[in-house]
Amino acid sequence: MPRGNLSDSTLQFFTHNLGTKFISVFIAVVLWLIVLGSRNVEATKEIPLEIAAPADMVPSNDVPERISFRLSGPKAFLRTVLDRKEDPIRVNLLGAKPGLVTYRFFSDNIRVPIGVKVMSINPTAVLIKLESVRKREIPVKAELRGALPEGYRIVRTEVRPPTVRIRGAESRVEAMGEVQLQPFDVSNLRQTTEQEGLIDLTRYNVQIEGSAPKLYIEVEPLSANFKIKNVDLRVVTPYSYELREKTVSVLVRADDKSLKSLSHSKMYGVV
Repeated sequence: MPRGNLSDSTLQFFTHNLGTKFISVFIAVVLWLIVLGSRNVEATKEIPLEIAAPADMVPSNDVPERISFRLSGPKAFLRTVLDRKEDPIRVNLLGAKPGLVTYRFFSDNIRVPIGVKVMSINPTAVLIKLESVRKREIPVKAELRGALPEGYRIVRTEVRPPTVRIRGAESRVEAMGEVQLQPFDVSNLRQTTEQEGLIDLTRYNVQIEGSAPKLYIEVEPLSANFKIKNVDLRVVTPYSYELREKTVSVLVRADDKSLKSLSHSKMYGVV
């Protein structure tokens, strides 16, 4: 294409609808100036913290899960930052050795538009203590809360299996003698139950390997709690006999599950 035609096309592109383009640019500049000139407000933005450590090491101390950035700027701009989903701040310690590591945070750890300033960061730095990973079997204890309904008693309580395998920083794992299930309320318990036990190890900074143990509680009534009517009677004798009462009522002690499994046709009394 001849050079002159290219210049003419370029010129025509910029001059076509020049008035409309000028007005659009003018409005955009005015709006930008209005936003920048509006009263600044402050807001806090939290960003998750992610620590990448070697597979055979973990932090042994408590490290914050989020870093808070105090921001100041026009409300419209801050709204964009607050509504935006942030990627975690990744602390790369893959090449580190056991010991103490200090990681500092700066304003460029968060992306902000022009007109928004980072006023403060909390915390400004974190101290990370890396330790070797340790695994260990420790016993699990059950804790019951409340009292059974009147007329029932607990025969036995078991944790199945009685131990769990934990994984974590060496000093944390060695300091733990046992782990306790979250308290189980027996106030409304009227029958034997088995359910998965709940364990919260967040404050210990260790994890359980494998599935959680189950809590087994065997419950029985202290006295008969059901009455079964019209139970057949059978007389065991080589002689002839006359039976005036063909059936009897029987008082039994059983839980709801066991009672439902009973077959009335297979129940009888023996004389």
